[in-house]
Amino acid sequence: MTQKHLRKSIRQAKNRLVFGFKLLVVPISQTISMRENWLRVKLLFAATLLFSTTQLFSVASVNLHDLEVTTTSTEDSHSALMELPLGLHRIEPPSDAVNRLLIAIHDANTDGFEWTRPLQTMDDESTDTFFVRWDSNDCPNTSDEVVRQDIASLLESNESITRLTIVGHGMGGVYLSQFARNWKALTRLDGHVVAAPLKGTVGVFNDKECGDILPKRLPPTIRLFQWRIVPSQHSLFKEMSEDPQVVDLDGSLVISFPEVIDDNTVDSIRALEIVASRIQAEYLEAIEQSESVETQP
Repeated sequence: MTQKHLRKSIRQAKNRLVFGFKLLVVPISQTISMRENWLRVKLLFAATLLFSTTQLFSVASVNLHDLEVTTTSTEDSHSALMELPLGLHRIEPPSDAVNRLLIAIHDANTDGFEWTRPLQTMDDESTDTFFVRWDSNDCPNTSDEVVRQDIASLLESNESITRLTIVGHGMGGVYLSQFARNWKALTRLDGHVVAAPLKGTVGVFNDKECGDILPKRLPPTIRLFQWRIVPSQHSLFKEMSEDPQVVDLDGSLVISFPEVIDDNTVDSIRALEIVASRIQAEYLEAIEQSESVETQP
């Protein structure tokens, strides 16, 4: 490639960059090598990508506090959460005093209404809450890398965030397990899989073989909780010869719900609500302990 063509390519690349980064562009001298030229373009593109990610997540398309709790839904009704396009979405206005990211991952074939009460339970002024929309007919590894990069950008843009909580419901728990398999960030991640059929993938994703979903061993930065319900309380699990929730995952903690709590059966939706309450109680307790230590003489 000639220097003339090179300069033209670089000018075209610069013209596509976000306006806020135009000041970063430095005219490229003919004495600079081709390798250095492309390195500069790559750095500018990376900076633009980070800027774009920050802008993308600065506005909430859906506000979780506006979602209404409903106990009934029609076949064609969906929560506003399920109307979002695929990907990671902020679902509340940003806060200035955030130290935790909360991310919810939905089940397959859901209307999304089951998330209203749990999200409103777990959210507070110190939490930024997001929702992952994904194609539950496809293998999780087709989109989880993009979501992982988006989350990493959020963590890098806010150093005050010290905790990351991700809750996967049903097949969303399978998605979360794939996500945890390749998690490399140093931020502590608490993962909660609720009524998730972790045992296998054949026949689950339209008969696709998605390869290994579960991590062989969890890294020390991840705490993974398996919240299991009695199979008879799930419309699909009860028809299976073996409980699809049962897997041996080294480093995870298993919590099994009884069939009934306070005279109410514990199905997958009720389990999600209980888990949300437990998560928030633990989080508030951790904050109180931290504040107690800080105020001691």
